[in-house]
Parts: sequence; C-alpha cells; structure tokens
Amino acid sequence: MDINDKVQICKVVAQAILADGQLTDAEHEFLTKLMDKYELDGDQRKDVMARNIDDDPASLAEGVTEFNTKNELLVELAMAVAADGELQKTERDLLESVAGALDVPKVELDMLVQTALT
Repeated sequence: MDINDKVQICKVVAQAILADGQLTDAEHEFLTKLMDKYELDGDQRKDVMARNIDDDPASLAEGVTEFNTKNELLVELAMAVAADGELQKTERDLLESVAGALDVPKVELDMLVQTALT
C-alpha cells in the first residue's frame, strides 16, 4: 500500500471519529495507533489532523483505488467508530456513505460493524 492510501485511510478515520462531535480517549488512541502502524511522519500526521469540517469521507475514500486497501479502509473505519463502544447515527450514516462510495454491499458493512462492536 502506498503512503497516499495510508494517509487517506487515516483522514477518513479521523473524519469518522469526529462525526459525533466528540473525541474520546479510546478514539484518540485508536487514531494515534493507526498513524503509528502506517508510519506516518509529522507532516503526514498534521495533514490527517488538519481536517476540514466540510470534508466528505466518501469523497476521501474514493481516492483509494486498490481492492485490498478499500477493504482495509472499511475495517479500520468500523473499528474506529466502535472504539468508544457505541455507534451513533451520524457514525452509521458515515459508514454507509463510505461503503457506498467503495461499492461495498450493506450486508458486508453490517458484518464489519457487528464484528467491530463485539
């Protein structure tokens, strides 16, 4: 996976965990660990965190082109929104929007979400 896809995944995750207007310690820790996993440098981390409130996660997700990367994006996204143990309506809507942009069926998304919440 190239670095641009890694940054895009982190941007979508950052947008998702802030969708409910709150950033829990668990969500912050999840995002930090994700950026560590992808070995993002300081500038890339700033790019991830310098999100625009009007950024559309589905549009950000469309920048990811490889099949495996799309799958990883949805897994990370589901895990991120489940990090606080709850799934708010705004978070669910965001997941559905991103899954739609990636042509992932609702049934597959539901399984990912269920797994992430357990």
